[in-house]
Amino acid sequence: MINTEIVTVLANISFVVSIIFFFFAVIQLINENKPLSNYFLSVVFFAVGIQCLSFWLYFRVSPLFERYFYYSDTAVLFLIGPFLYLFFIYITSDTPITLTTWLHTVPFFVSLLIIEGINLLYPVLAEKRGLIVIKIITTLSYLSLFLYVAMIFRLLRLYYQKLKTSEIKTLIHIIICSLVFSVALLLSETLWPNLQYIGHLAFLLIPMSFIFFLIRYPAYFNKAQEESQEIRYRNSQLGSVNKEEVVAGLDALLKQEKIYIDRTVTLSNLSSRLNISSAQLSEFLNSQYGTNFNNFINSYRIEEVKRILNNSPDTNVLETAFNCGFNSKSAFNTNFRKFTGLTPSEYKKKVSS
Repeated sequence: MINTEIVTVLANISFVVSIIFFFFAVIQLINENKPLSNYFLSVVFFAVGIQCLSFWLYFRVSPLFERYFYYSDTAVLFLIGPFLYLFFIYITSDTPITLTTWLHTVPFFVSLLIIEGINLLYPVLAEKRGLIVIKIITTLSYLSLFLYVAMIFRLLRLYYQKLKTSEIKTLIHIIICSLVFSVALLLSETLWPNLQYIGHLAFLLIPMSFIFFLIRYPAYFNKAQEESQEIRYRNSQLGSVNKEEVVAGLDALLKQEKIYIDRTVTLSNLSSRLNISSAQLSEFLNSQYGTNFNNFINSYRIEEVKRILNNSPDTNVLETAFNCGFNSKSAFNTNFRKFTGLTPSEYKKKVSS
């Protein structure tokens, strides 16, 4: 049996660490002019806080926690990897965040739904521990963490090789440590489940080390983001581009000529109409509108379809889609749902009523 005093110490440390991470999460949301990356980081801090708080409740043997919320922290673990990955994607590239980006959160919602269903069906803790589905979800959560950390390491390694920044080099070292830890956590959970207290202690060491790191370098993440933005600005191909002229040119081509109706319109011929290169137009759309060329053009096509359906609900939808620039029914249906949240038939029924 593990010493009661050690359990008490672990419980108190877990509680304090959880409060600190909740504080970090809130700080990310109250900064002025906060970028989207702050929200990603806030979710990561909140998820780590939930993990630490669940340890505290576990050590305190809370009946309410054991009956209704046990293993919920395992589902929350599915948030740490994806949102860390999205954070690094955001600060190291101009990749736009689209609806498909949020598919990274599907494992969290699925696992949470399953776990809460199990908590309702099996209120006794001993019954839950023996369920194979719980073991599978737990193993998958650690495997997910490992895979995302590996993806982040690859992303940062390539980024450092290209730019060799000091901040990213430090992040690579942190990620390597996290990668080793996630492997150890996965192995301990699957091969040596009886060493749970050692696993709890090991898990606490990571956030505690992170806290000490932030105390030593309080503005580290902001500095890393600023450095990344400065690098992208230096490497930008838009230095000689008059952005006001490009906006005015786009506005004329889209609203007056309705160039998006042309099914053959491409990034290349649109950029030539604007007297800039394809690379410059691509970067301009990413920086100015947060999207790529295809989504940008298709959004105007969908708005045109909606306008026609609003004015004439009896219009043939597919014929209207082709007249607005779409080449296929599948492409139209996919984009319509992406931008409206409804299928074309659902939207038509809505405007008809």
